[in-house]
Amino acid sequence: MNNGRIQAKADIRKIRLLGLALIIFGLCGSNAFALDLMGPPTAEIEKGMFRAGIDYAFSDMDLELIEGEGTTFRNGALLGSGTAASLPISGFEVNTLYATVGYGVFENCEAFLRMGAANATFGDSFWNEGEDYDSDYNFAIGAGIKVNFYEGFDWKIGGVIQINRSELGGKLDSSAWVIPQPQIVDISTTEIQIAIGTTYMYSKQLSIYGGPFAHFISGDLDFQFNRVTDQFFDVGEFSWEINEGPTFGGYLGAQYEFAQNYFANIEYQHSSDADVFGLSIQMKY
Repeated sequence: MNNGRIQAKADIRKIRLLGLALIIFGLCGSNAFALDLMGPPTAEIEKGMFRAGIDYAFSDMDLELIEGEGTTFRNGALLGSGTAASLPISGFEVNTLYATVGYGVFENCEAFLRMGAANATFGDSFWNEGEDYDSDYNFAIGAGIKVNFYEGFDWKIGGVIQINRSELGGKLDSSAWVIPQPQIVDISTTEIQIAIGTTYMYSKQLSIYGGPFAHFISGDLDFQFNRVTDQFFDVGEFSWEINEGPTFGGYLGAQYEFAQNYFANIEYQHSSDADVFGLSIQMKY
């Protein structure tokens, strides 16, 4: 019996060290994109248990498009080709909706998978002519891991790492354009969020959680356009990279058990260039 307990404790220590190593690796590793609902920064279910639910997040952030390249033709003749200036995008808004499943892989360690759709909007960034971009709802997928480092009394201390991938495609349009001007914007993004924090059991039904986090941005934006006037007809293609971070911030949330084994979350995240509001409903079994 004692040997079994010693082995179990050793396994738990290994899991905690693994979680810490993953967080350090994420902080030092390559850049990626952000921001989704994170939930408690600690494992939510015990070994062998499942959780399933719906996650929603709305994020509003500022991006900087860098290392651009492009080619433009005017009236069928080459007008220019080469590097493109960096371009800021303000008010880049993303809605994500996921179906999420989590599983208690080990004691104090949970893994989860998300599948759903994402939509993005922004405006007045390319031509300053009142144009708006609205993408279709495109497939998005994500996964992550939550680990407890310490648990005692009504407190848990842990960490979460999550990553997702989405491909967004849509059109740029403006009511100021009298002549239809097809303009296509495709955005590819990858997301990583890393947080270390605490979960406090305020009561049997209510827990409050939060802590500091880091997020990274990586991806690319492709822009294809037609510009039509009385004097010329331009056709062009441009491509920029998105590569920012780490950006640091903090988040705060609450989880409430409104019925037996049914939970609702509300969450807010803030960093120097982004704000995120999230909701979720889930069942644990």
